[in-house]
Amino acid sequence: MSRAYTKDICLLAIDPSTRGFGFAILEGPNRLIDWGVKETKKNKNAKSLKLIDDLIERYQPSVIVVEDYAGKGSRRCRRIQGLINDISKLASKRQIKVRSFSRVKVKQAFSESGASNKQEIATAIAGRFPELAPRLPRFRKPWMSEDYRMSIFDAVALGLAFLASTTGSGSS
Repeated sequence: MSRAYTKDICLLAIDPSTRGFGFAILEGPNRLIDWGVKETKKNKNAKSLKLIDDLIERYQPSVIVVEDYAGKGSRRCRRIQGLINDISKLASKRQIKVRSFSRVKVKQAFSESGASNKQEIATAIAGRFPELAPRLPRFRKPWMSEDYRMSIFDAVALGLAFLASTTGSGSS
């Protein structure tokens, strides 16, 4: 069914990381269209913006969801903060709404399912979208670096937090 016949909006959720960014395309709280990690090596912000522009062109989202780096619980470096600002400018230029959610708001969106940390939220997302289960990172010990695939789950969590805030059904 084409989006013209559904009431669900198409959203692009983006989670920038040190390696590039994770993304998720959702049409409503139960329809995951695409997801992945886009890696960049040099000139990371410019290359990330180009890849994001390609995703916008392909999927034509009506909303882009990013992390509120000024919000409680966020620990984003300046490069990532700049990238999030650049994503907002790109969306504005293309007349796409941008919504941002702090890590605290994302956790609140998943509180009903009993998920209170990133691993539990990722596990809840893998349960909701079985196609993501093979990409679920294993439990991280304190001395381990975060698995790059976690940015996929962070992006989906941002998207579901947005949907929960608009419909009340994003994370249940």
